[in-house]
Amino acid sequence: MLWNENYYDQLILKIDQFTRKFYINQLIRGALYFTGLLTLVFLAYNLLENQFYFSKSVRTVLSFSYLGLFGFSLWYWIVTPLMHYFQLGKLISHEEAAKIIGTHFSDVEDKLLNVLQLKSQSVNYSDRSLIEASIQQKSVELNPIPFVQAIDLQKNRKYIQYAIAPLLILFSLLVWAPGMIQKPTQRLIQINKDFEKEAPFHFKLESEELHVEQNGTFELKIKIDGSTTPAEAYIDVDHFQYRLKKDRPDEFSYTFSNVQKDLPFKLFAGTIVSPEYTLKVIMKPVIQSFQVHLEYPAYIGKKNEILENTGDLIIPVGTKIRWNFNMAYTDHLYFKSSEDKSQLEISRQGEHDFQFSKKVLKDQSYSLYLQNNQLKNTDSVNYQISIIPDQFPQIQVEQFEDSTDWKVRYYSGDFSDDYGIRNLNFNYSIKKKDGTETALQTKAVQATINKASGSFNYVFDASQFELAPGESIHYYFEVWDNDGINGSKSSRSQFLEYKEASDEELAQKEEINNEAIKDNLEDAVKQSKKLLEKLGDYKDKLRQKKSLDWQTKKDLEKMTEQQKKLQEQFEEAKKKLEENLKKQRNADENLQEKQEQLQKLFNETGNDEIKKLMEQIQSLMNELNKDQAIQMSEQFEKQNTDLTKEMDRLLQLFKQLEVEKNLKDQINELNKLAEKQEQLAEKTEKKSEDQESLKNKQDSINKKFDELAKKQEEIKKKNEELKAPRKLEDQKEQSKDIKNDLNDSKNELSKSNNSGASKKQKQASDKMKEMASKMEGEMQESDQEQAEEDARMLRQLLENLVGLSFDQEQVTNEMANLNPQTPHYLTLLQDQFKIKDNFKIVQDTLEVLSQRIVDIQSFVMEKISEINENFKKGIDLLEERRSGEASNNQRRIMKNLNDLAVMLSESLDEKQKECNSSCDKPGKKACKKPGNKSGKSGKKGKVPSDKITEGQKNMQKGMQEQMQKMQNGKSGTAQEFAELAAKQAKLKKLLQEQEDQKKQNGGGTKQAQEILDEMEKMEKQLVNKQLNNDMLRRQQEITTRLLEADRAERERDWDEKRKSETGTNIVRKMPAALEEYLKQRQAETEWFKQVSPDLKPFYKKLVEQYYQNLKKQG
Repeated sequence: MLWNENYYDQLILKIDQFTRKFYINQLIRGALYFTGLLTLVFLAYNLLENQFYFSKSVRTVLSFSYLGLFGFSLWYWIVTPLMHYFQLGKLISHEEAAKIIGTHFSDVEDKLLNVLQLKSQSVNYSDRSLIEASIQQKSVELNPIPFVQAIDLQKNRKYIQYAIAPLLILFSLLVWAPGMIQKPTQRLIQINKDFEKEAPFHFKLESEELHVEQNGTFELKIKIDGSTTPAEAYIDVDHFQYRLKKDRPDEFSYTFSNVQKDLPFKLFAGTIVSPEYTLKVIMKPVIQSFQVHLEYPAYIGKKNEILENTGDLIIPVGTKIRWNFNMAYTDHLYFKSSEDKSQLEISRQGEHDFQFSKKVLKDQSYSLYLQNNQLKNTDSVNYQISIIPDQFPQIQVEQFEDSTDWKVRYYSGDFSDDYGIRNLNFNYSIKKKDGTETALQTKAVQATINKASGSFNYVFDASQFELAPGESIHYYFEVWDNDGINGSKSSRSQFLEYKEASDEELAQKEEINNEAIKDNLEDAVKQSKKLLEKLGDYKDKLRQKKSLDWQTKKDLEKMTEQQKKLQEQFEEAKKKLEENLKKQRNADENLQEKQEQLQKLFNETGNDEIKKLMEQIQSLMNELNKDQAIQMSEQFEKQNTDLTKEMDRLLQLFKQLEVEKNLKDQINELNKLAEKQEQLAEKTEKKSEDQESLKNKQDSINKKFDELAKKQEEIKKKNEELKAPRKLEDQKEQSKDIKNDLNDSKNELSKSNNSGASKKQKQASDKMKEMASKMEGEMQESDQEQAEEDARMLRQLLENLVGLSFDQEQVTNEMANLNPQTPHYLTLLQDQFKIKDNFKIVQDTLEVLSQRIVDIQSFVMEKISEINENFKKGIDLLEERRSGEASNNQRRIMKNLNDLAVMLSESLDEKQKECNSSCDKPGKKACKKPGNKSGKSGKKGKVPSDKITEGQKNMQKGMQEQMQKMQNGKSGTAQEFAELAAKQAKLKKLLQEQEDQKKQNGGGTKQAQEILDEMEKMEKQLVNKQLNNDMLRRQQEITTRLLEADRAERERDWDEKRKSETGTNIVRKMPAALEEYLKQRQAETEWFKQVSPDLKPFYKKLVEQYYQNLKKQG
């Protein structure tokens, strides 16, 4: 059986060999068909294209159809046979192969098919021996036959012609007419290009590369190649046609500008069109967008920001910047700043993202360099970073002088910074008389701080530093900011200085002020008298005119202007006096009291009445008629007359007090110099210092005494200029004697005779003390005599005034019910004239006294003026027999006379105390007016409240006694009522002074003012000789309320004493009026700030400067 299988397998093997040769035969034949067909089609397409120059679309169809034919033919004739040869894909079966073999070997076909069929059927039978025998038999018969010979490869020769013929044609054309094959083939391959037909010329591009940088410029050079050249040529760019520039007969050019994208273009001239070209754009690297993250320093309190596409920056110093760039066409990005010359590559964070960070401390420019792989030349973008430096803080300080204490200054300040304030300090150092300066001291200042600005108030009190005369304190305010980058910075206010004037400087300044006061007052009095003359002439002219004309009004206006200048001069004198009193040091109490009283007179003089009259004249100037003008000019004249007298009185009082102060200063300086000379004598005797030093000190004492001697002559001259000069003995001989001793001392020191020098020095010291003592005695004696004389005159005046009041009362009462037509009326009228004349004597005496007694108050002149005015009006009415109307003026005369009597009574009391005080001093002569109560000289202290209450009780008792007399049918005399009124006025004055003192210290009560008002009513009723039960009841109420006030006062004193035991430091505060003014000004500035917008830093700074200017102008 094995043998049978081998024969069959050999048979199958031979069939397979036949099959492979069969496929080889197909491959050969297919290759011939493939070559011939594709060559033929290629020739056909080329010849057609060569002939017709198809468009791109036709060429596209031809090209793709050729490719399709090529692919199909290759698959069918080449690929498929090869696959079958390698037994891939669907192959012919053995049966089909047998049939093919049978066509060549006719006797084999049936046998071969029979063997194959038997073999396939043998599988279905269990007994296959007979079938297998038959297969074996036939296999043996077929085995010798060569099946492969059934395929004759030589037969394929007849198909070679199909391939050779087209190939021969192709090669012939390539040899003899290559353009017919090459050019059409190129056009068929380049289906996207347009090709021009062969023409007499064609366009040739001389530019090697058709590419340009984005936004760049490209010049296209074109050359005409051919037998002819066109006169004009054009270019079609993106369907827009432009004429080419003709450079030469056969050369043209065209410039592409600002190229943004790829540009297709054609060239044409007439019907000749070039193929389409494309100008390629090489894209530049570009920043599509970027963010700037600003991380501000924490201390400025500003929220971090993100800016979009903003490269130029204005930022605070110390800001950390992070740039996030979104790029296109960028492979590398570099950062370079003017601060750091090196170029840093920015790190890439993604395909298009780059990131870079930097902390900036100063102004700088920076550049970004963009680069990609196509463009090696980097493009750059430039930006600027402007730094807002942390500015120094600003501080402005305004100074306000204290009008009551020249050692106190008030400071109001404003400070600000661009970001924040750390603290505010007060720095000071003290400069000693020898030029050395203490170490700088610092005190923290409490301030109101609102973020980056604030304000403060500070009270500077020089007395707290206990400066010696001649020492000074230098100080300033310093504000510190919160700079977190460079460290805290400070700014200082202007440097301020307070100098404790030396005794010599104070004396010199006082002398200058004194001269200015006298000059102003003297000139004011002189000009005032001239103005009075003008007013008199003006009234005379005015009465002669029928009406006011322009010139008359102008004259009145000029006189009001002159009056204003007079008032300005007076105010200047008053300021100088106040300055002297403020800066006075270690003054004599009695003298200081007189100076304060003089200042009070200055303040009361030049009252508001004349100012109101001037304002009224100015306001009614255009509406005045003749009568009004006369009336106002009379008022003007009256008030100016009073002012002139008062200024003249002040001038005399001032000169008198100046001489008195100069004498006391002279005495003090002599005593000081004597003490200094005595100390030098001891040093000279002990030789405790070198000789040169002793000589210099002696020379200094000699010069000082020469100055005092010269000053003595000046005092003497000033004294002689007084209307009532003091009795001063000539000191020339004694001064000469002292000067000789001083010169001898100096000479002995030059000879180094210390013993002789010391002896002369002691003699000079003793003589200076003797001279000072003698001057002091003369001064006290003169004061005593003057006080006694003044008291005598005051007592006489008081008696005269009471007598005139009684006479006026008698005349008034008799005229009340008298018929004006009776003869007795004329007698009473003559009595009225006599009273007026007698008062003129009193007036003259009183005016003389007022010029040397400072205690006489300024309203005395007002009362005198009112009395004279009522005398004039009353007598005029009496002469017209209008006694009823005249009685009002007569009663006013009585009241003013009583008021004057009350005031003179008080002045008399003061003079009596002054006399008694002088008598009590040892070594002085006795008083000429015995029986007066002794008193104490010097400055009046605080009047105890219980003394006022006790006096009011006595006053009530006196009124009750007077009431009993009246009930018994005895009418009180004018003198008795005047004495009661005077007592009431004195108590009222004491209470008023006490209340004024309380108000100055921040006290004062409404209850006290009510008591004063009741006392005023009581005084007026007593002056008018009124007394009834209602007045007694009110007097009792006044006493009760005074007792209640005493009790409350004692409780307050006890509380103050307790508080003073717990703390003695006095903390000065800003005056309420000044504090209110500063608050109001600050509120106005804050209102402006509320409406200001959120500005850029530059404009914000301008706004801040504007606010500061507002404060300065406030």
